[in-house]
Amino acid sequence: MSRPETSEVPSEQSAELLRLTLPLMSKHKVPVTPRNYAVWFEYVRGDNPELKAELQSLIDAGTKFTAQLNERLFEKYASDCNTDLFLKIRNEMTDLMEDVASSLRDVDDDTRRFGGHLDSVIESMQRCSSLDDIRELLRSLIEETRSMQRSTQLLHEHLDAKSKEIALLQEELELERKRASTDPLTGLANRRAFTEALVRHAESGPAPDTLALLMIDIDHFKNVNDTHGHLIGDRVIRFLAEVLKQHTKGSDLAARYGGEEFVVLLPDTGLKGAAVVAEKIRTAMANARLVRSDNKQPLGHITVSIGVATCHPGEDPLELVNRADQALYQAKQGGRNRVFVDINTQSALHSA
Repeated sequence: MSRPETSEVPSEQSAELLRLTLPLMSKHKVPVTPRNYAVWFEYVRGDNPELKAELQSLIDAGTKFTAQLNERLFEKYASDCNTDLFLKIRNEMTDLMEDVASSLRDVDDDTRRFGGHLDSVIESMQRCSSLDDIRELLRSLIEETRSMQRSTQLLHEHLDAKSKEIALLQEELELERKRASTDPLTGLANRRAFTEALVRHAESGPAPDTLALLMIDIDHFKNVNDTHGHLIGDRVIRFLAEVLKQHTKGSDLAARYGGEEFVVLLPDTGLKGAAVVAEKIRTAMANARLVRSDNKQPLGHITVSIGVATCHPGEDPLELVNRADQALYQAKQGGRNRVFVDINTQSALHSA
């Protein structure tokens, strides 16, 4: 079974985390590359329990952080985040802000100069002794006013163009955020997004047994790949993802946990309600008659096993995952195509 993996930090927190991260990387002789920084930033931030535990274990053991080890840590814990793109967008946003600030400073200089000219005209007006003098002052005032209008118009156009650039960068960043939290094969949330949601719900202090977790695994999936090929295997995975979408709603979260394993997080759901949802998913898969699209050959009886558990107040979220995982193991050991609930008496709710 695979095991778990977390959102934007306020700027003041980010600065503090940066202050702590870089010396720590230097202490352990880890090159400050974007990929390495993503891993150690998450470690200092502390939102990823698995990363924190593994990295702390490596530190305690005095492990040398080689290029191979650094790459493995990145692939395991931070590869869902396109670090290079985030850095690119951040730098572009910084450049845009500096450009706009420079334009505002230029207009501020023009405004001060215009104000000074007005003061000068007022003083000169008081000393005027002829209509020609007044006429000349008015002419210079009109020229300065037109110049100021041109300056402010250019500023408005410049700001409008920069606003459009910023909007495009925001869209790009939002798309990347979405990509970083989505499993590309199924369109479900990925493991990172699930872990973030699990930690968030657990920290909110759920009432007793009202945060449920389903751990789902496709039975004998290796046989599907060996018999029909990985392309058909991927289609089976996508079919299960669609079943999960059909049986989740509201604040429920279905995610691909890894390979042929899925999780469903059910906030505000008790043990019995979660078991009902699990049984509906199991039944939908057991009753499906899947065939190959190319030759209409049946894929056989494809089923899933499901473990169900609910979170206890104050419990470490990883313990909830572990108990659901153990319940899944019991469902597998009991013959597969089963829903097994993590309760004190631990009995299978259904066997086909």
